[in-house]
Amino acid sequence: MLLEINFTLVLFAISFLVFIYLLNLTLYKPVGEIVEKRKKLIEDAYKDAKESTDEAQKKLEEYKNQMKSARTDAQGIIQQIINAANKTRSEKISALEAELTKEKENAIKQIYTEKEKSLKEIETKVKTLTELITNKILGIEEKTLVKSH
Repeated sequence: MLLEINFTLVLFAISFLVFIYLLNLTLYKPVGEIVEKRKKLIEDAYKDAKESTDEAQKKLEEYKNQMKSARTDAQGIIQQIINAANKTRSEKISALEAELTKEKENAIKQIYTEKEKSLKEIETKVKTLTELITNKILGIEEKTLVKSH
């Protein structure tokens, strides 16, 4: 056999195993515990960050919905104001049209009245002129005619 088992080899193997056991107790376990603690700390921080991100997303969506609602409300208010302004404008235009129509009718009546009055005056003057002309042609004296009028 190439390898002979003797006491030195067994002692060397036992010392190696004791050395590994001592290394495990002094270095590997504490380092492993530190690694586990850090891993747990990182996982907890990641979990907290994920929860914060989710909460921030929810709040962002909530704010977006509130903004959308506020915009919709503002659009409704603006539309109500526009409708009220249009109604007021229409009412004022209608009132102005009615007033103008009334003034137009009054002006037409006044013109008609003045026309009638003018026609009567003209008719009177035409009668007077006709009588004057007739009297001139017939030779009747103007003095008697003027006195009678």
